[in-house]
Amino acid sequence: MLSNNDISNEEPEPKAPPRTPAKDRGSLGVALLRIALGVIVLVTWWDNLTKDNVDSALGLYSGDAFEGFMNWLFTSEADGGNGSSLGFYEGFVDNVLLAAPGLFGGLQLVIELLMGLALLVGAFTRLASLAAVVFFANLFLAYFGGGEWIWTYVLLTAAALAVFLDWGGRKLGVDQGLAQSRGESFMRLLW
Repeated sequence: MLSNNDISNEEPEPKAPPRTPAKDRGSLGVALLRIALGVIVLVTWWDNLTKDNVDSALGLYSGDAFEGFMNWLFTSEADGGNGSSLGFYEGFVDNVLLAAPGLFGGLQLVIELLMGLALLVGAFTRLASLAAVVFFANLFLAYFGGGEWIWTYVLLTAAALAVFLDWGGRKLGVDQGLAQSRGESFMRLLW
C-alpha cells in the first residue's frame, strides 16, 4: 500500500539541455562570413602597405604615414581631412597613439596581417574575431562625425561579433581540427 510520502505532486526538475560538443559548433554561414572578413582585412592591409602616395616600404604603417593618417582623421573636411568629431577619441589618439606612431604603426601592420590570416583560414578564430570586434569598433570611433560612411564599421563589427559568438572557425577552418583533436581551448578563447 502507498502512503502519502510515496506520492509526490512535485514535477521533476527540468534538466539543462546537453552542451553541443566542441567539434560540432559553428555553422557554414558564419564560416563564410569569417572568410569574407579575412579577405576584407587582408585586402585592406595590402592596400595600406602598398600606398602609392606614401614614401615608405611600410606604406601607411610607417611612423610618419601613421601619424599623418591619424591627424587627417580629425582635420576638418574644409581643410582636406575627414572631420571626425569625437573629442575624447581624438584625445586618446593624440596622447596614446601619436606618442609613439612608429610603434603603433608597426603593431597595426602585424596585428592586421595576423588577424586577416587567422580569419581567412579559421585558426584561433575566437581570439581573431574578438580582436576584429575591437579593431572595427575603433574604426567606427575614429571616423565618427566625419565624411566617411561609418555604418560600414557597424556592419563589420556586427559580423566579427557573429563569428565570435557562433564559433566561426569550427566549420571550414583549422579550429575544426583543433577542436576534434584537442577539445576546448583555454577559456574557450582560441578555437
